[in-house]
Amino acid sequence: MATVIQNPLKALGDQFYKEAIEHCRSYNARLCADRSVRMPFLDSQTGVAQNNCYIWMEKRHRGPGLAAGQMYSYPARCWRKKRRLHTPIDPQLRLCELRLEAELMPKKEAPPTEATALEALLRGEGILDKKSSNSNAKEEETLLEIQRVLEAEENGDGFHDDEDFEVDTPKRKQRNKGRRGSGRRRAEAVANDDQDKPYVCDICGKRYKNRPGLSYHYTHTHLAEEEGEEEREMEIPQSPPEHNPGNHKPQKGPDGAIIPNDYCDFCLGDSISNRKTGQAEELVSCSDCGRSGHPTCLQFTDNMMQAVRTYQWQCIECKSCSLCGTSENDDQLLFCDDCDRGYHMYCLKPPMTEPPEGSWSCHLCLDLLKDKASASGEPSVA
Repeated sequence: MATVIQNPLKALGDQFYKEAIEHCRSYNARLCADRSVRMPFLDSQTGVAQNNCYIWMEKRHRGPGLAAGQMYSYPARCWRKKRRLHTPIDPQLRLCELRLEAELMPKKEAPPTEATALEALLRGEGILDKKSSNSNAKEEETLLEIQRVLEAEENGDGFHDDEDFEVDTPKRKQRNKGRRGSGRRRAEAVANDDQDKPYVCDICGKRYKNRPGLSYHYTHTHLAEEEGEEEREMEIPQSPPEHNPGNHKPQKGPDGAIIPNDYCDFCLGDSISNRKTGQAEELVSCSDCGRSGHPTCLQFTDNMMQAVRTYQWQCIECKSCSLCGTSENDDQLLFCDDCDRGYHMYCLKPPMTEPPEGSWSCHLCLDLLKDKASASGEPSVA
């Protein structure tokens, strides 16, 4: 036979009862605190968005009466047009419907204004208590200031903006807001585009994410224009007084070949002196853009130094796939640790999905160097 529990609290325990009472107390305290603060809040108990009614005044707000038989007067609240919602949601934007309804329907009595409600409350008791302490007045003033700041941020404009008093021109105000928003979004888009595509073409202004894309665009788009300007460029003496890698423009000779730079792109030294080591070192030049660098600055190995003399080497900005010849999808490029050639992982046979761990050598270096290659194993061929 089942046991009958006389008191369920004993079965749950005193700790559970204390926690439940504590949760109930904190919930009620939070609910009452939200209601006492003169700021808009969502009443979680009723689901109603409560707003400040602005009928609670302090003694310090009193002013002399303005009409006959009026003892006191209080400052009017600065009127501001509220932000309107989308047309299907906010019926106030349906101007035609409102005008038709205003013409067809009889005028209704105006609801009691804030002044009427205030007078009714003033006839009661407890609103303008003469014994209110200075601390309560300061707290109320602080809450009013917070309310004004929140409303100013919500409306997005100042308290005395001229557009706030335009009642019959909602379209113009919305259009102005759209223009400001679109301009701000356009500025952010341009800033993001500048960060994502830092390489700019000097001729047409087109932007690219990396140097290979800019080099490919430059070679295939503006090559004919530059060939027509070769003679004028040769008449002007060229010198590398400043090093600006972002605006580098390759120079060509009379036969159309790229003229390599006579200085290192990293340490700005020449073949006579490496500014990092202080020793003479031969420069390695890119066949596409003409940039040059010391093998030490490029961190070349002995195998790389011998291999770059046997083919048209490309710098890291101009690097393209040795199999397909394009520089697209540079994030898929895999570089050989013996010759510094680049290969798309999907161009290899068999193709690779992820770069291998450690060193990797292409099939040319594996056939040529064999055991001396940086990585030994089954080669991936084209």
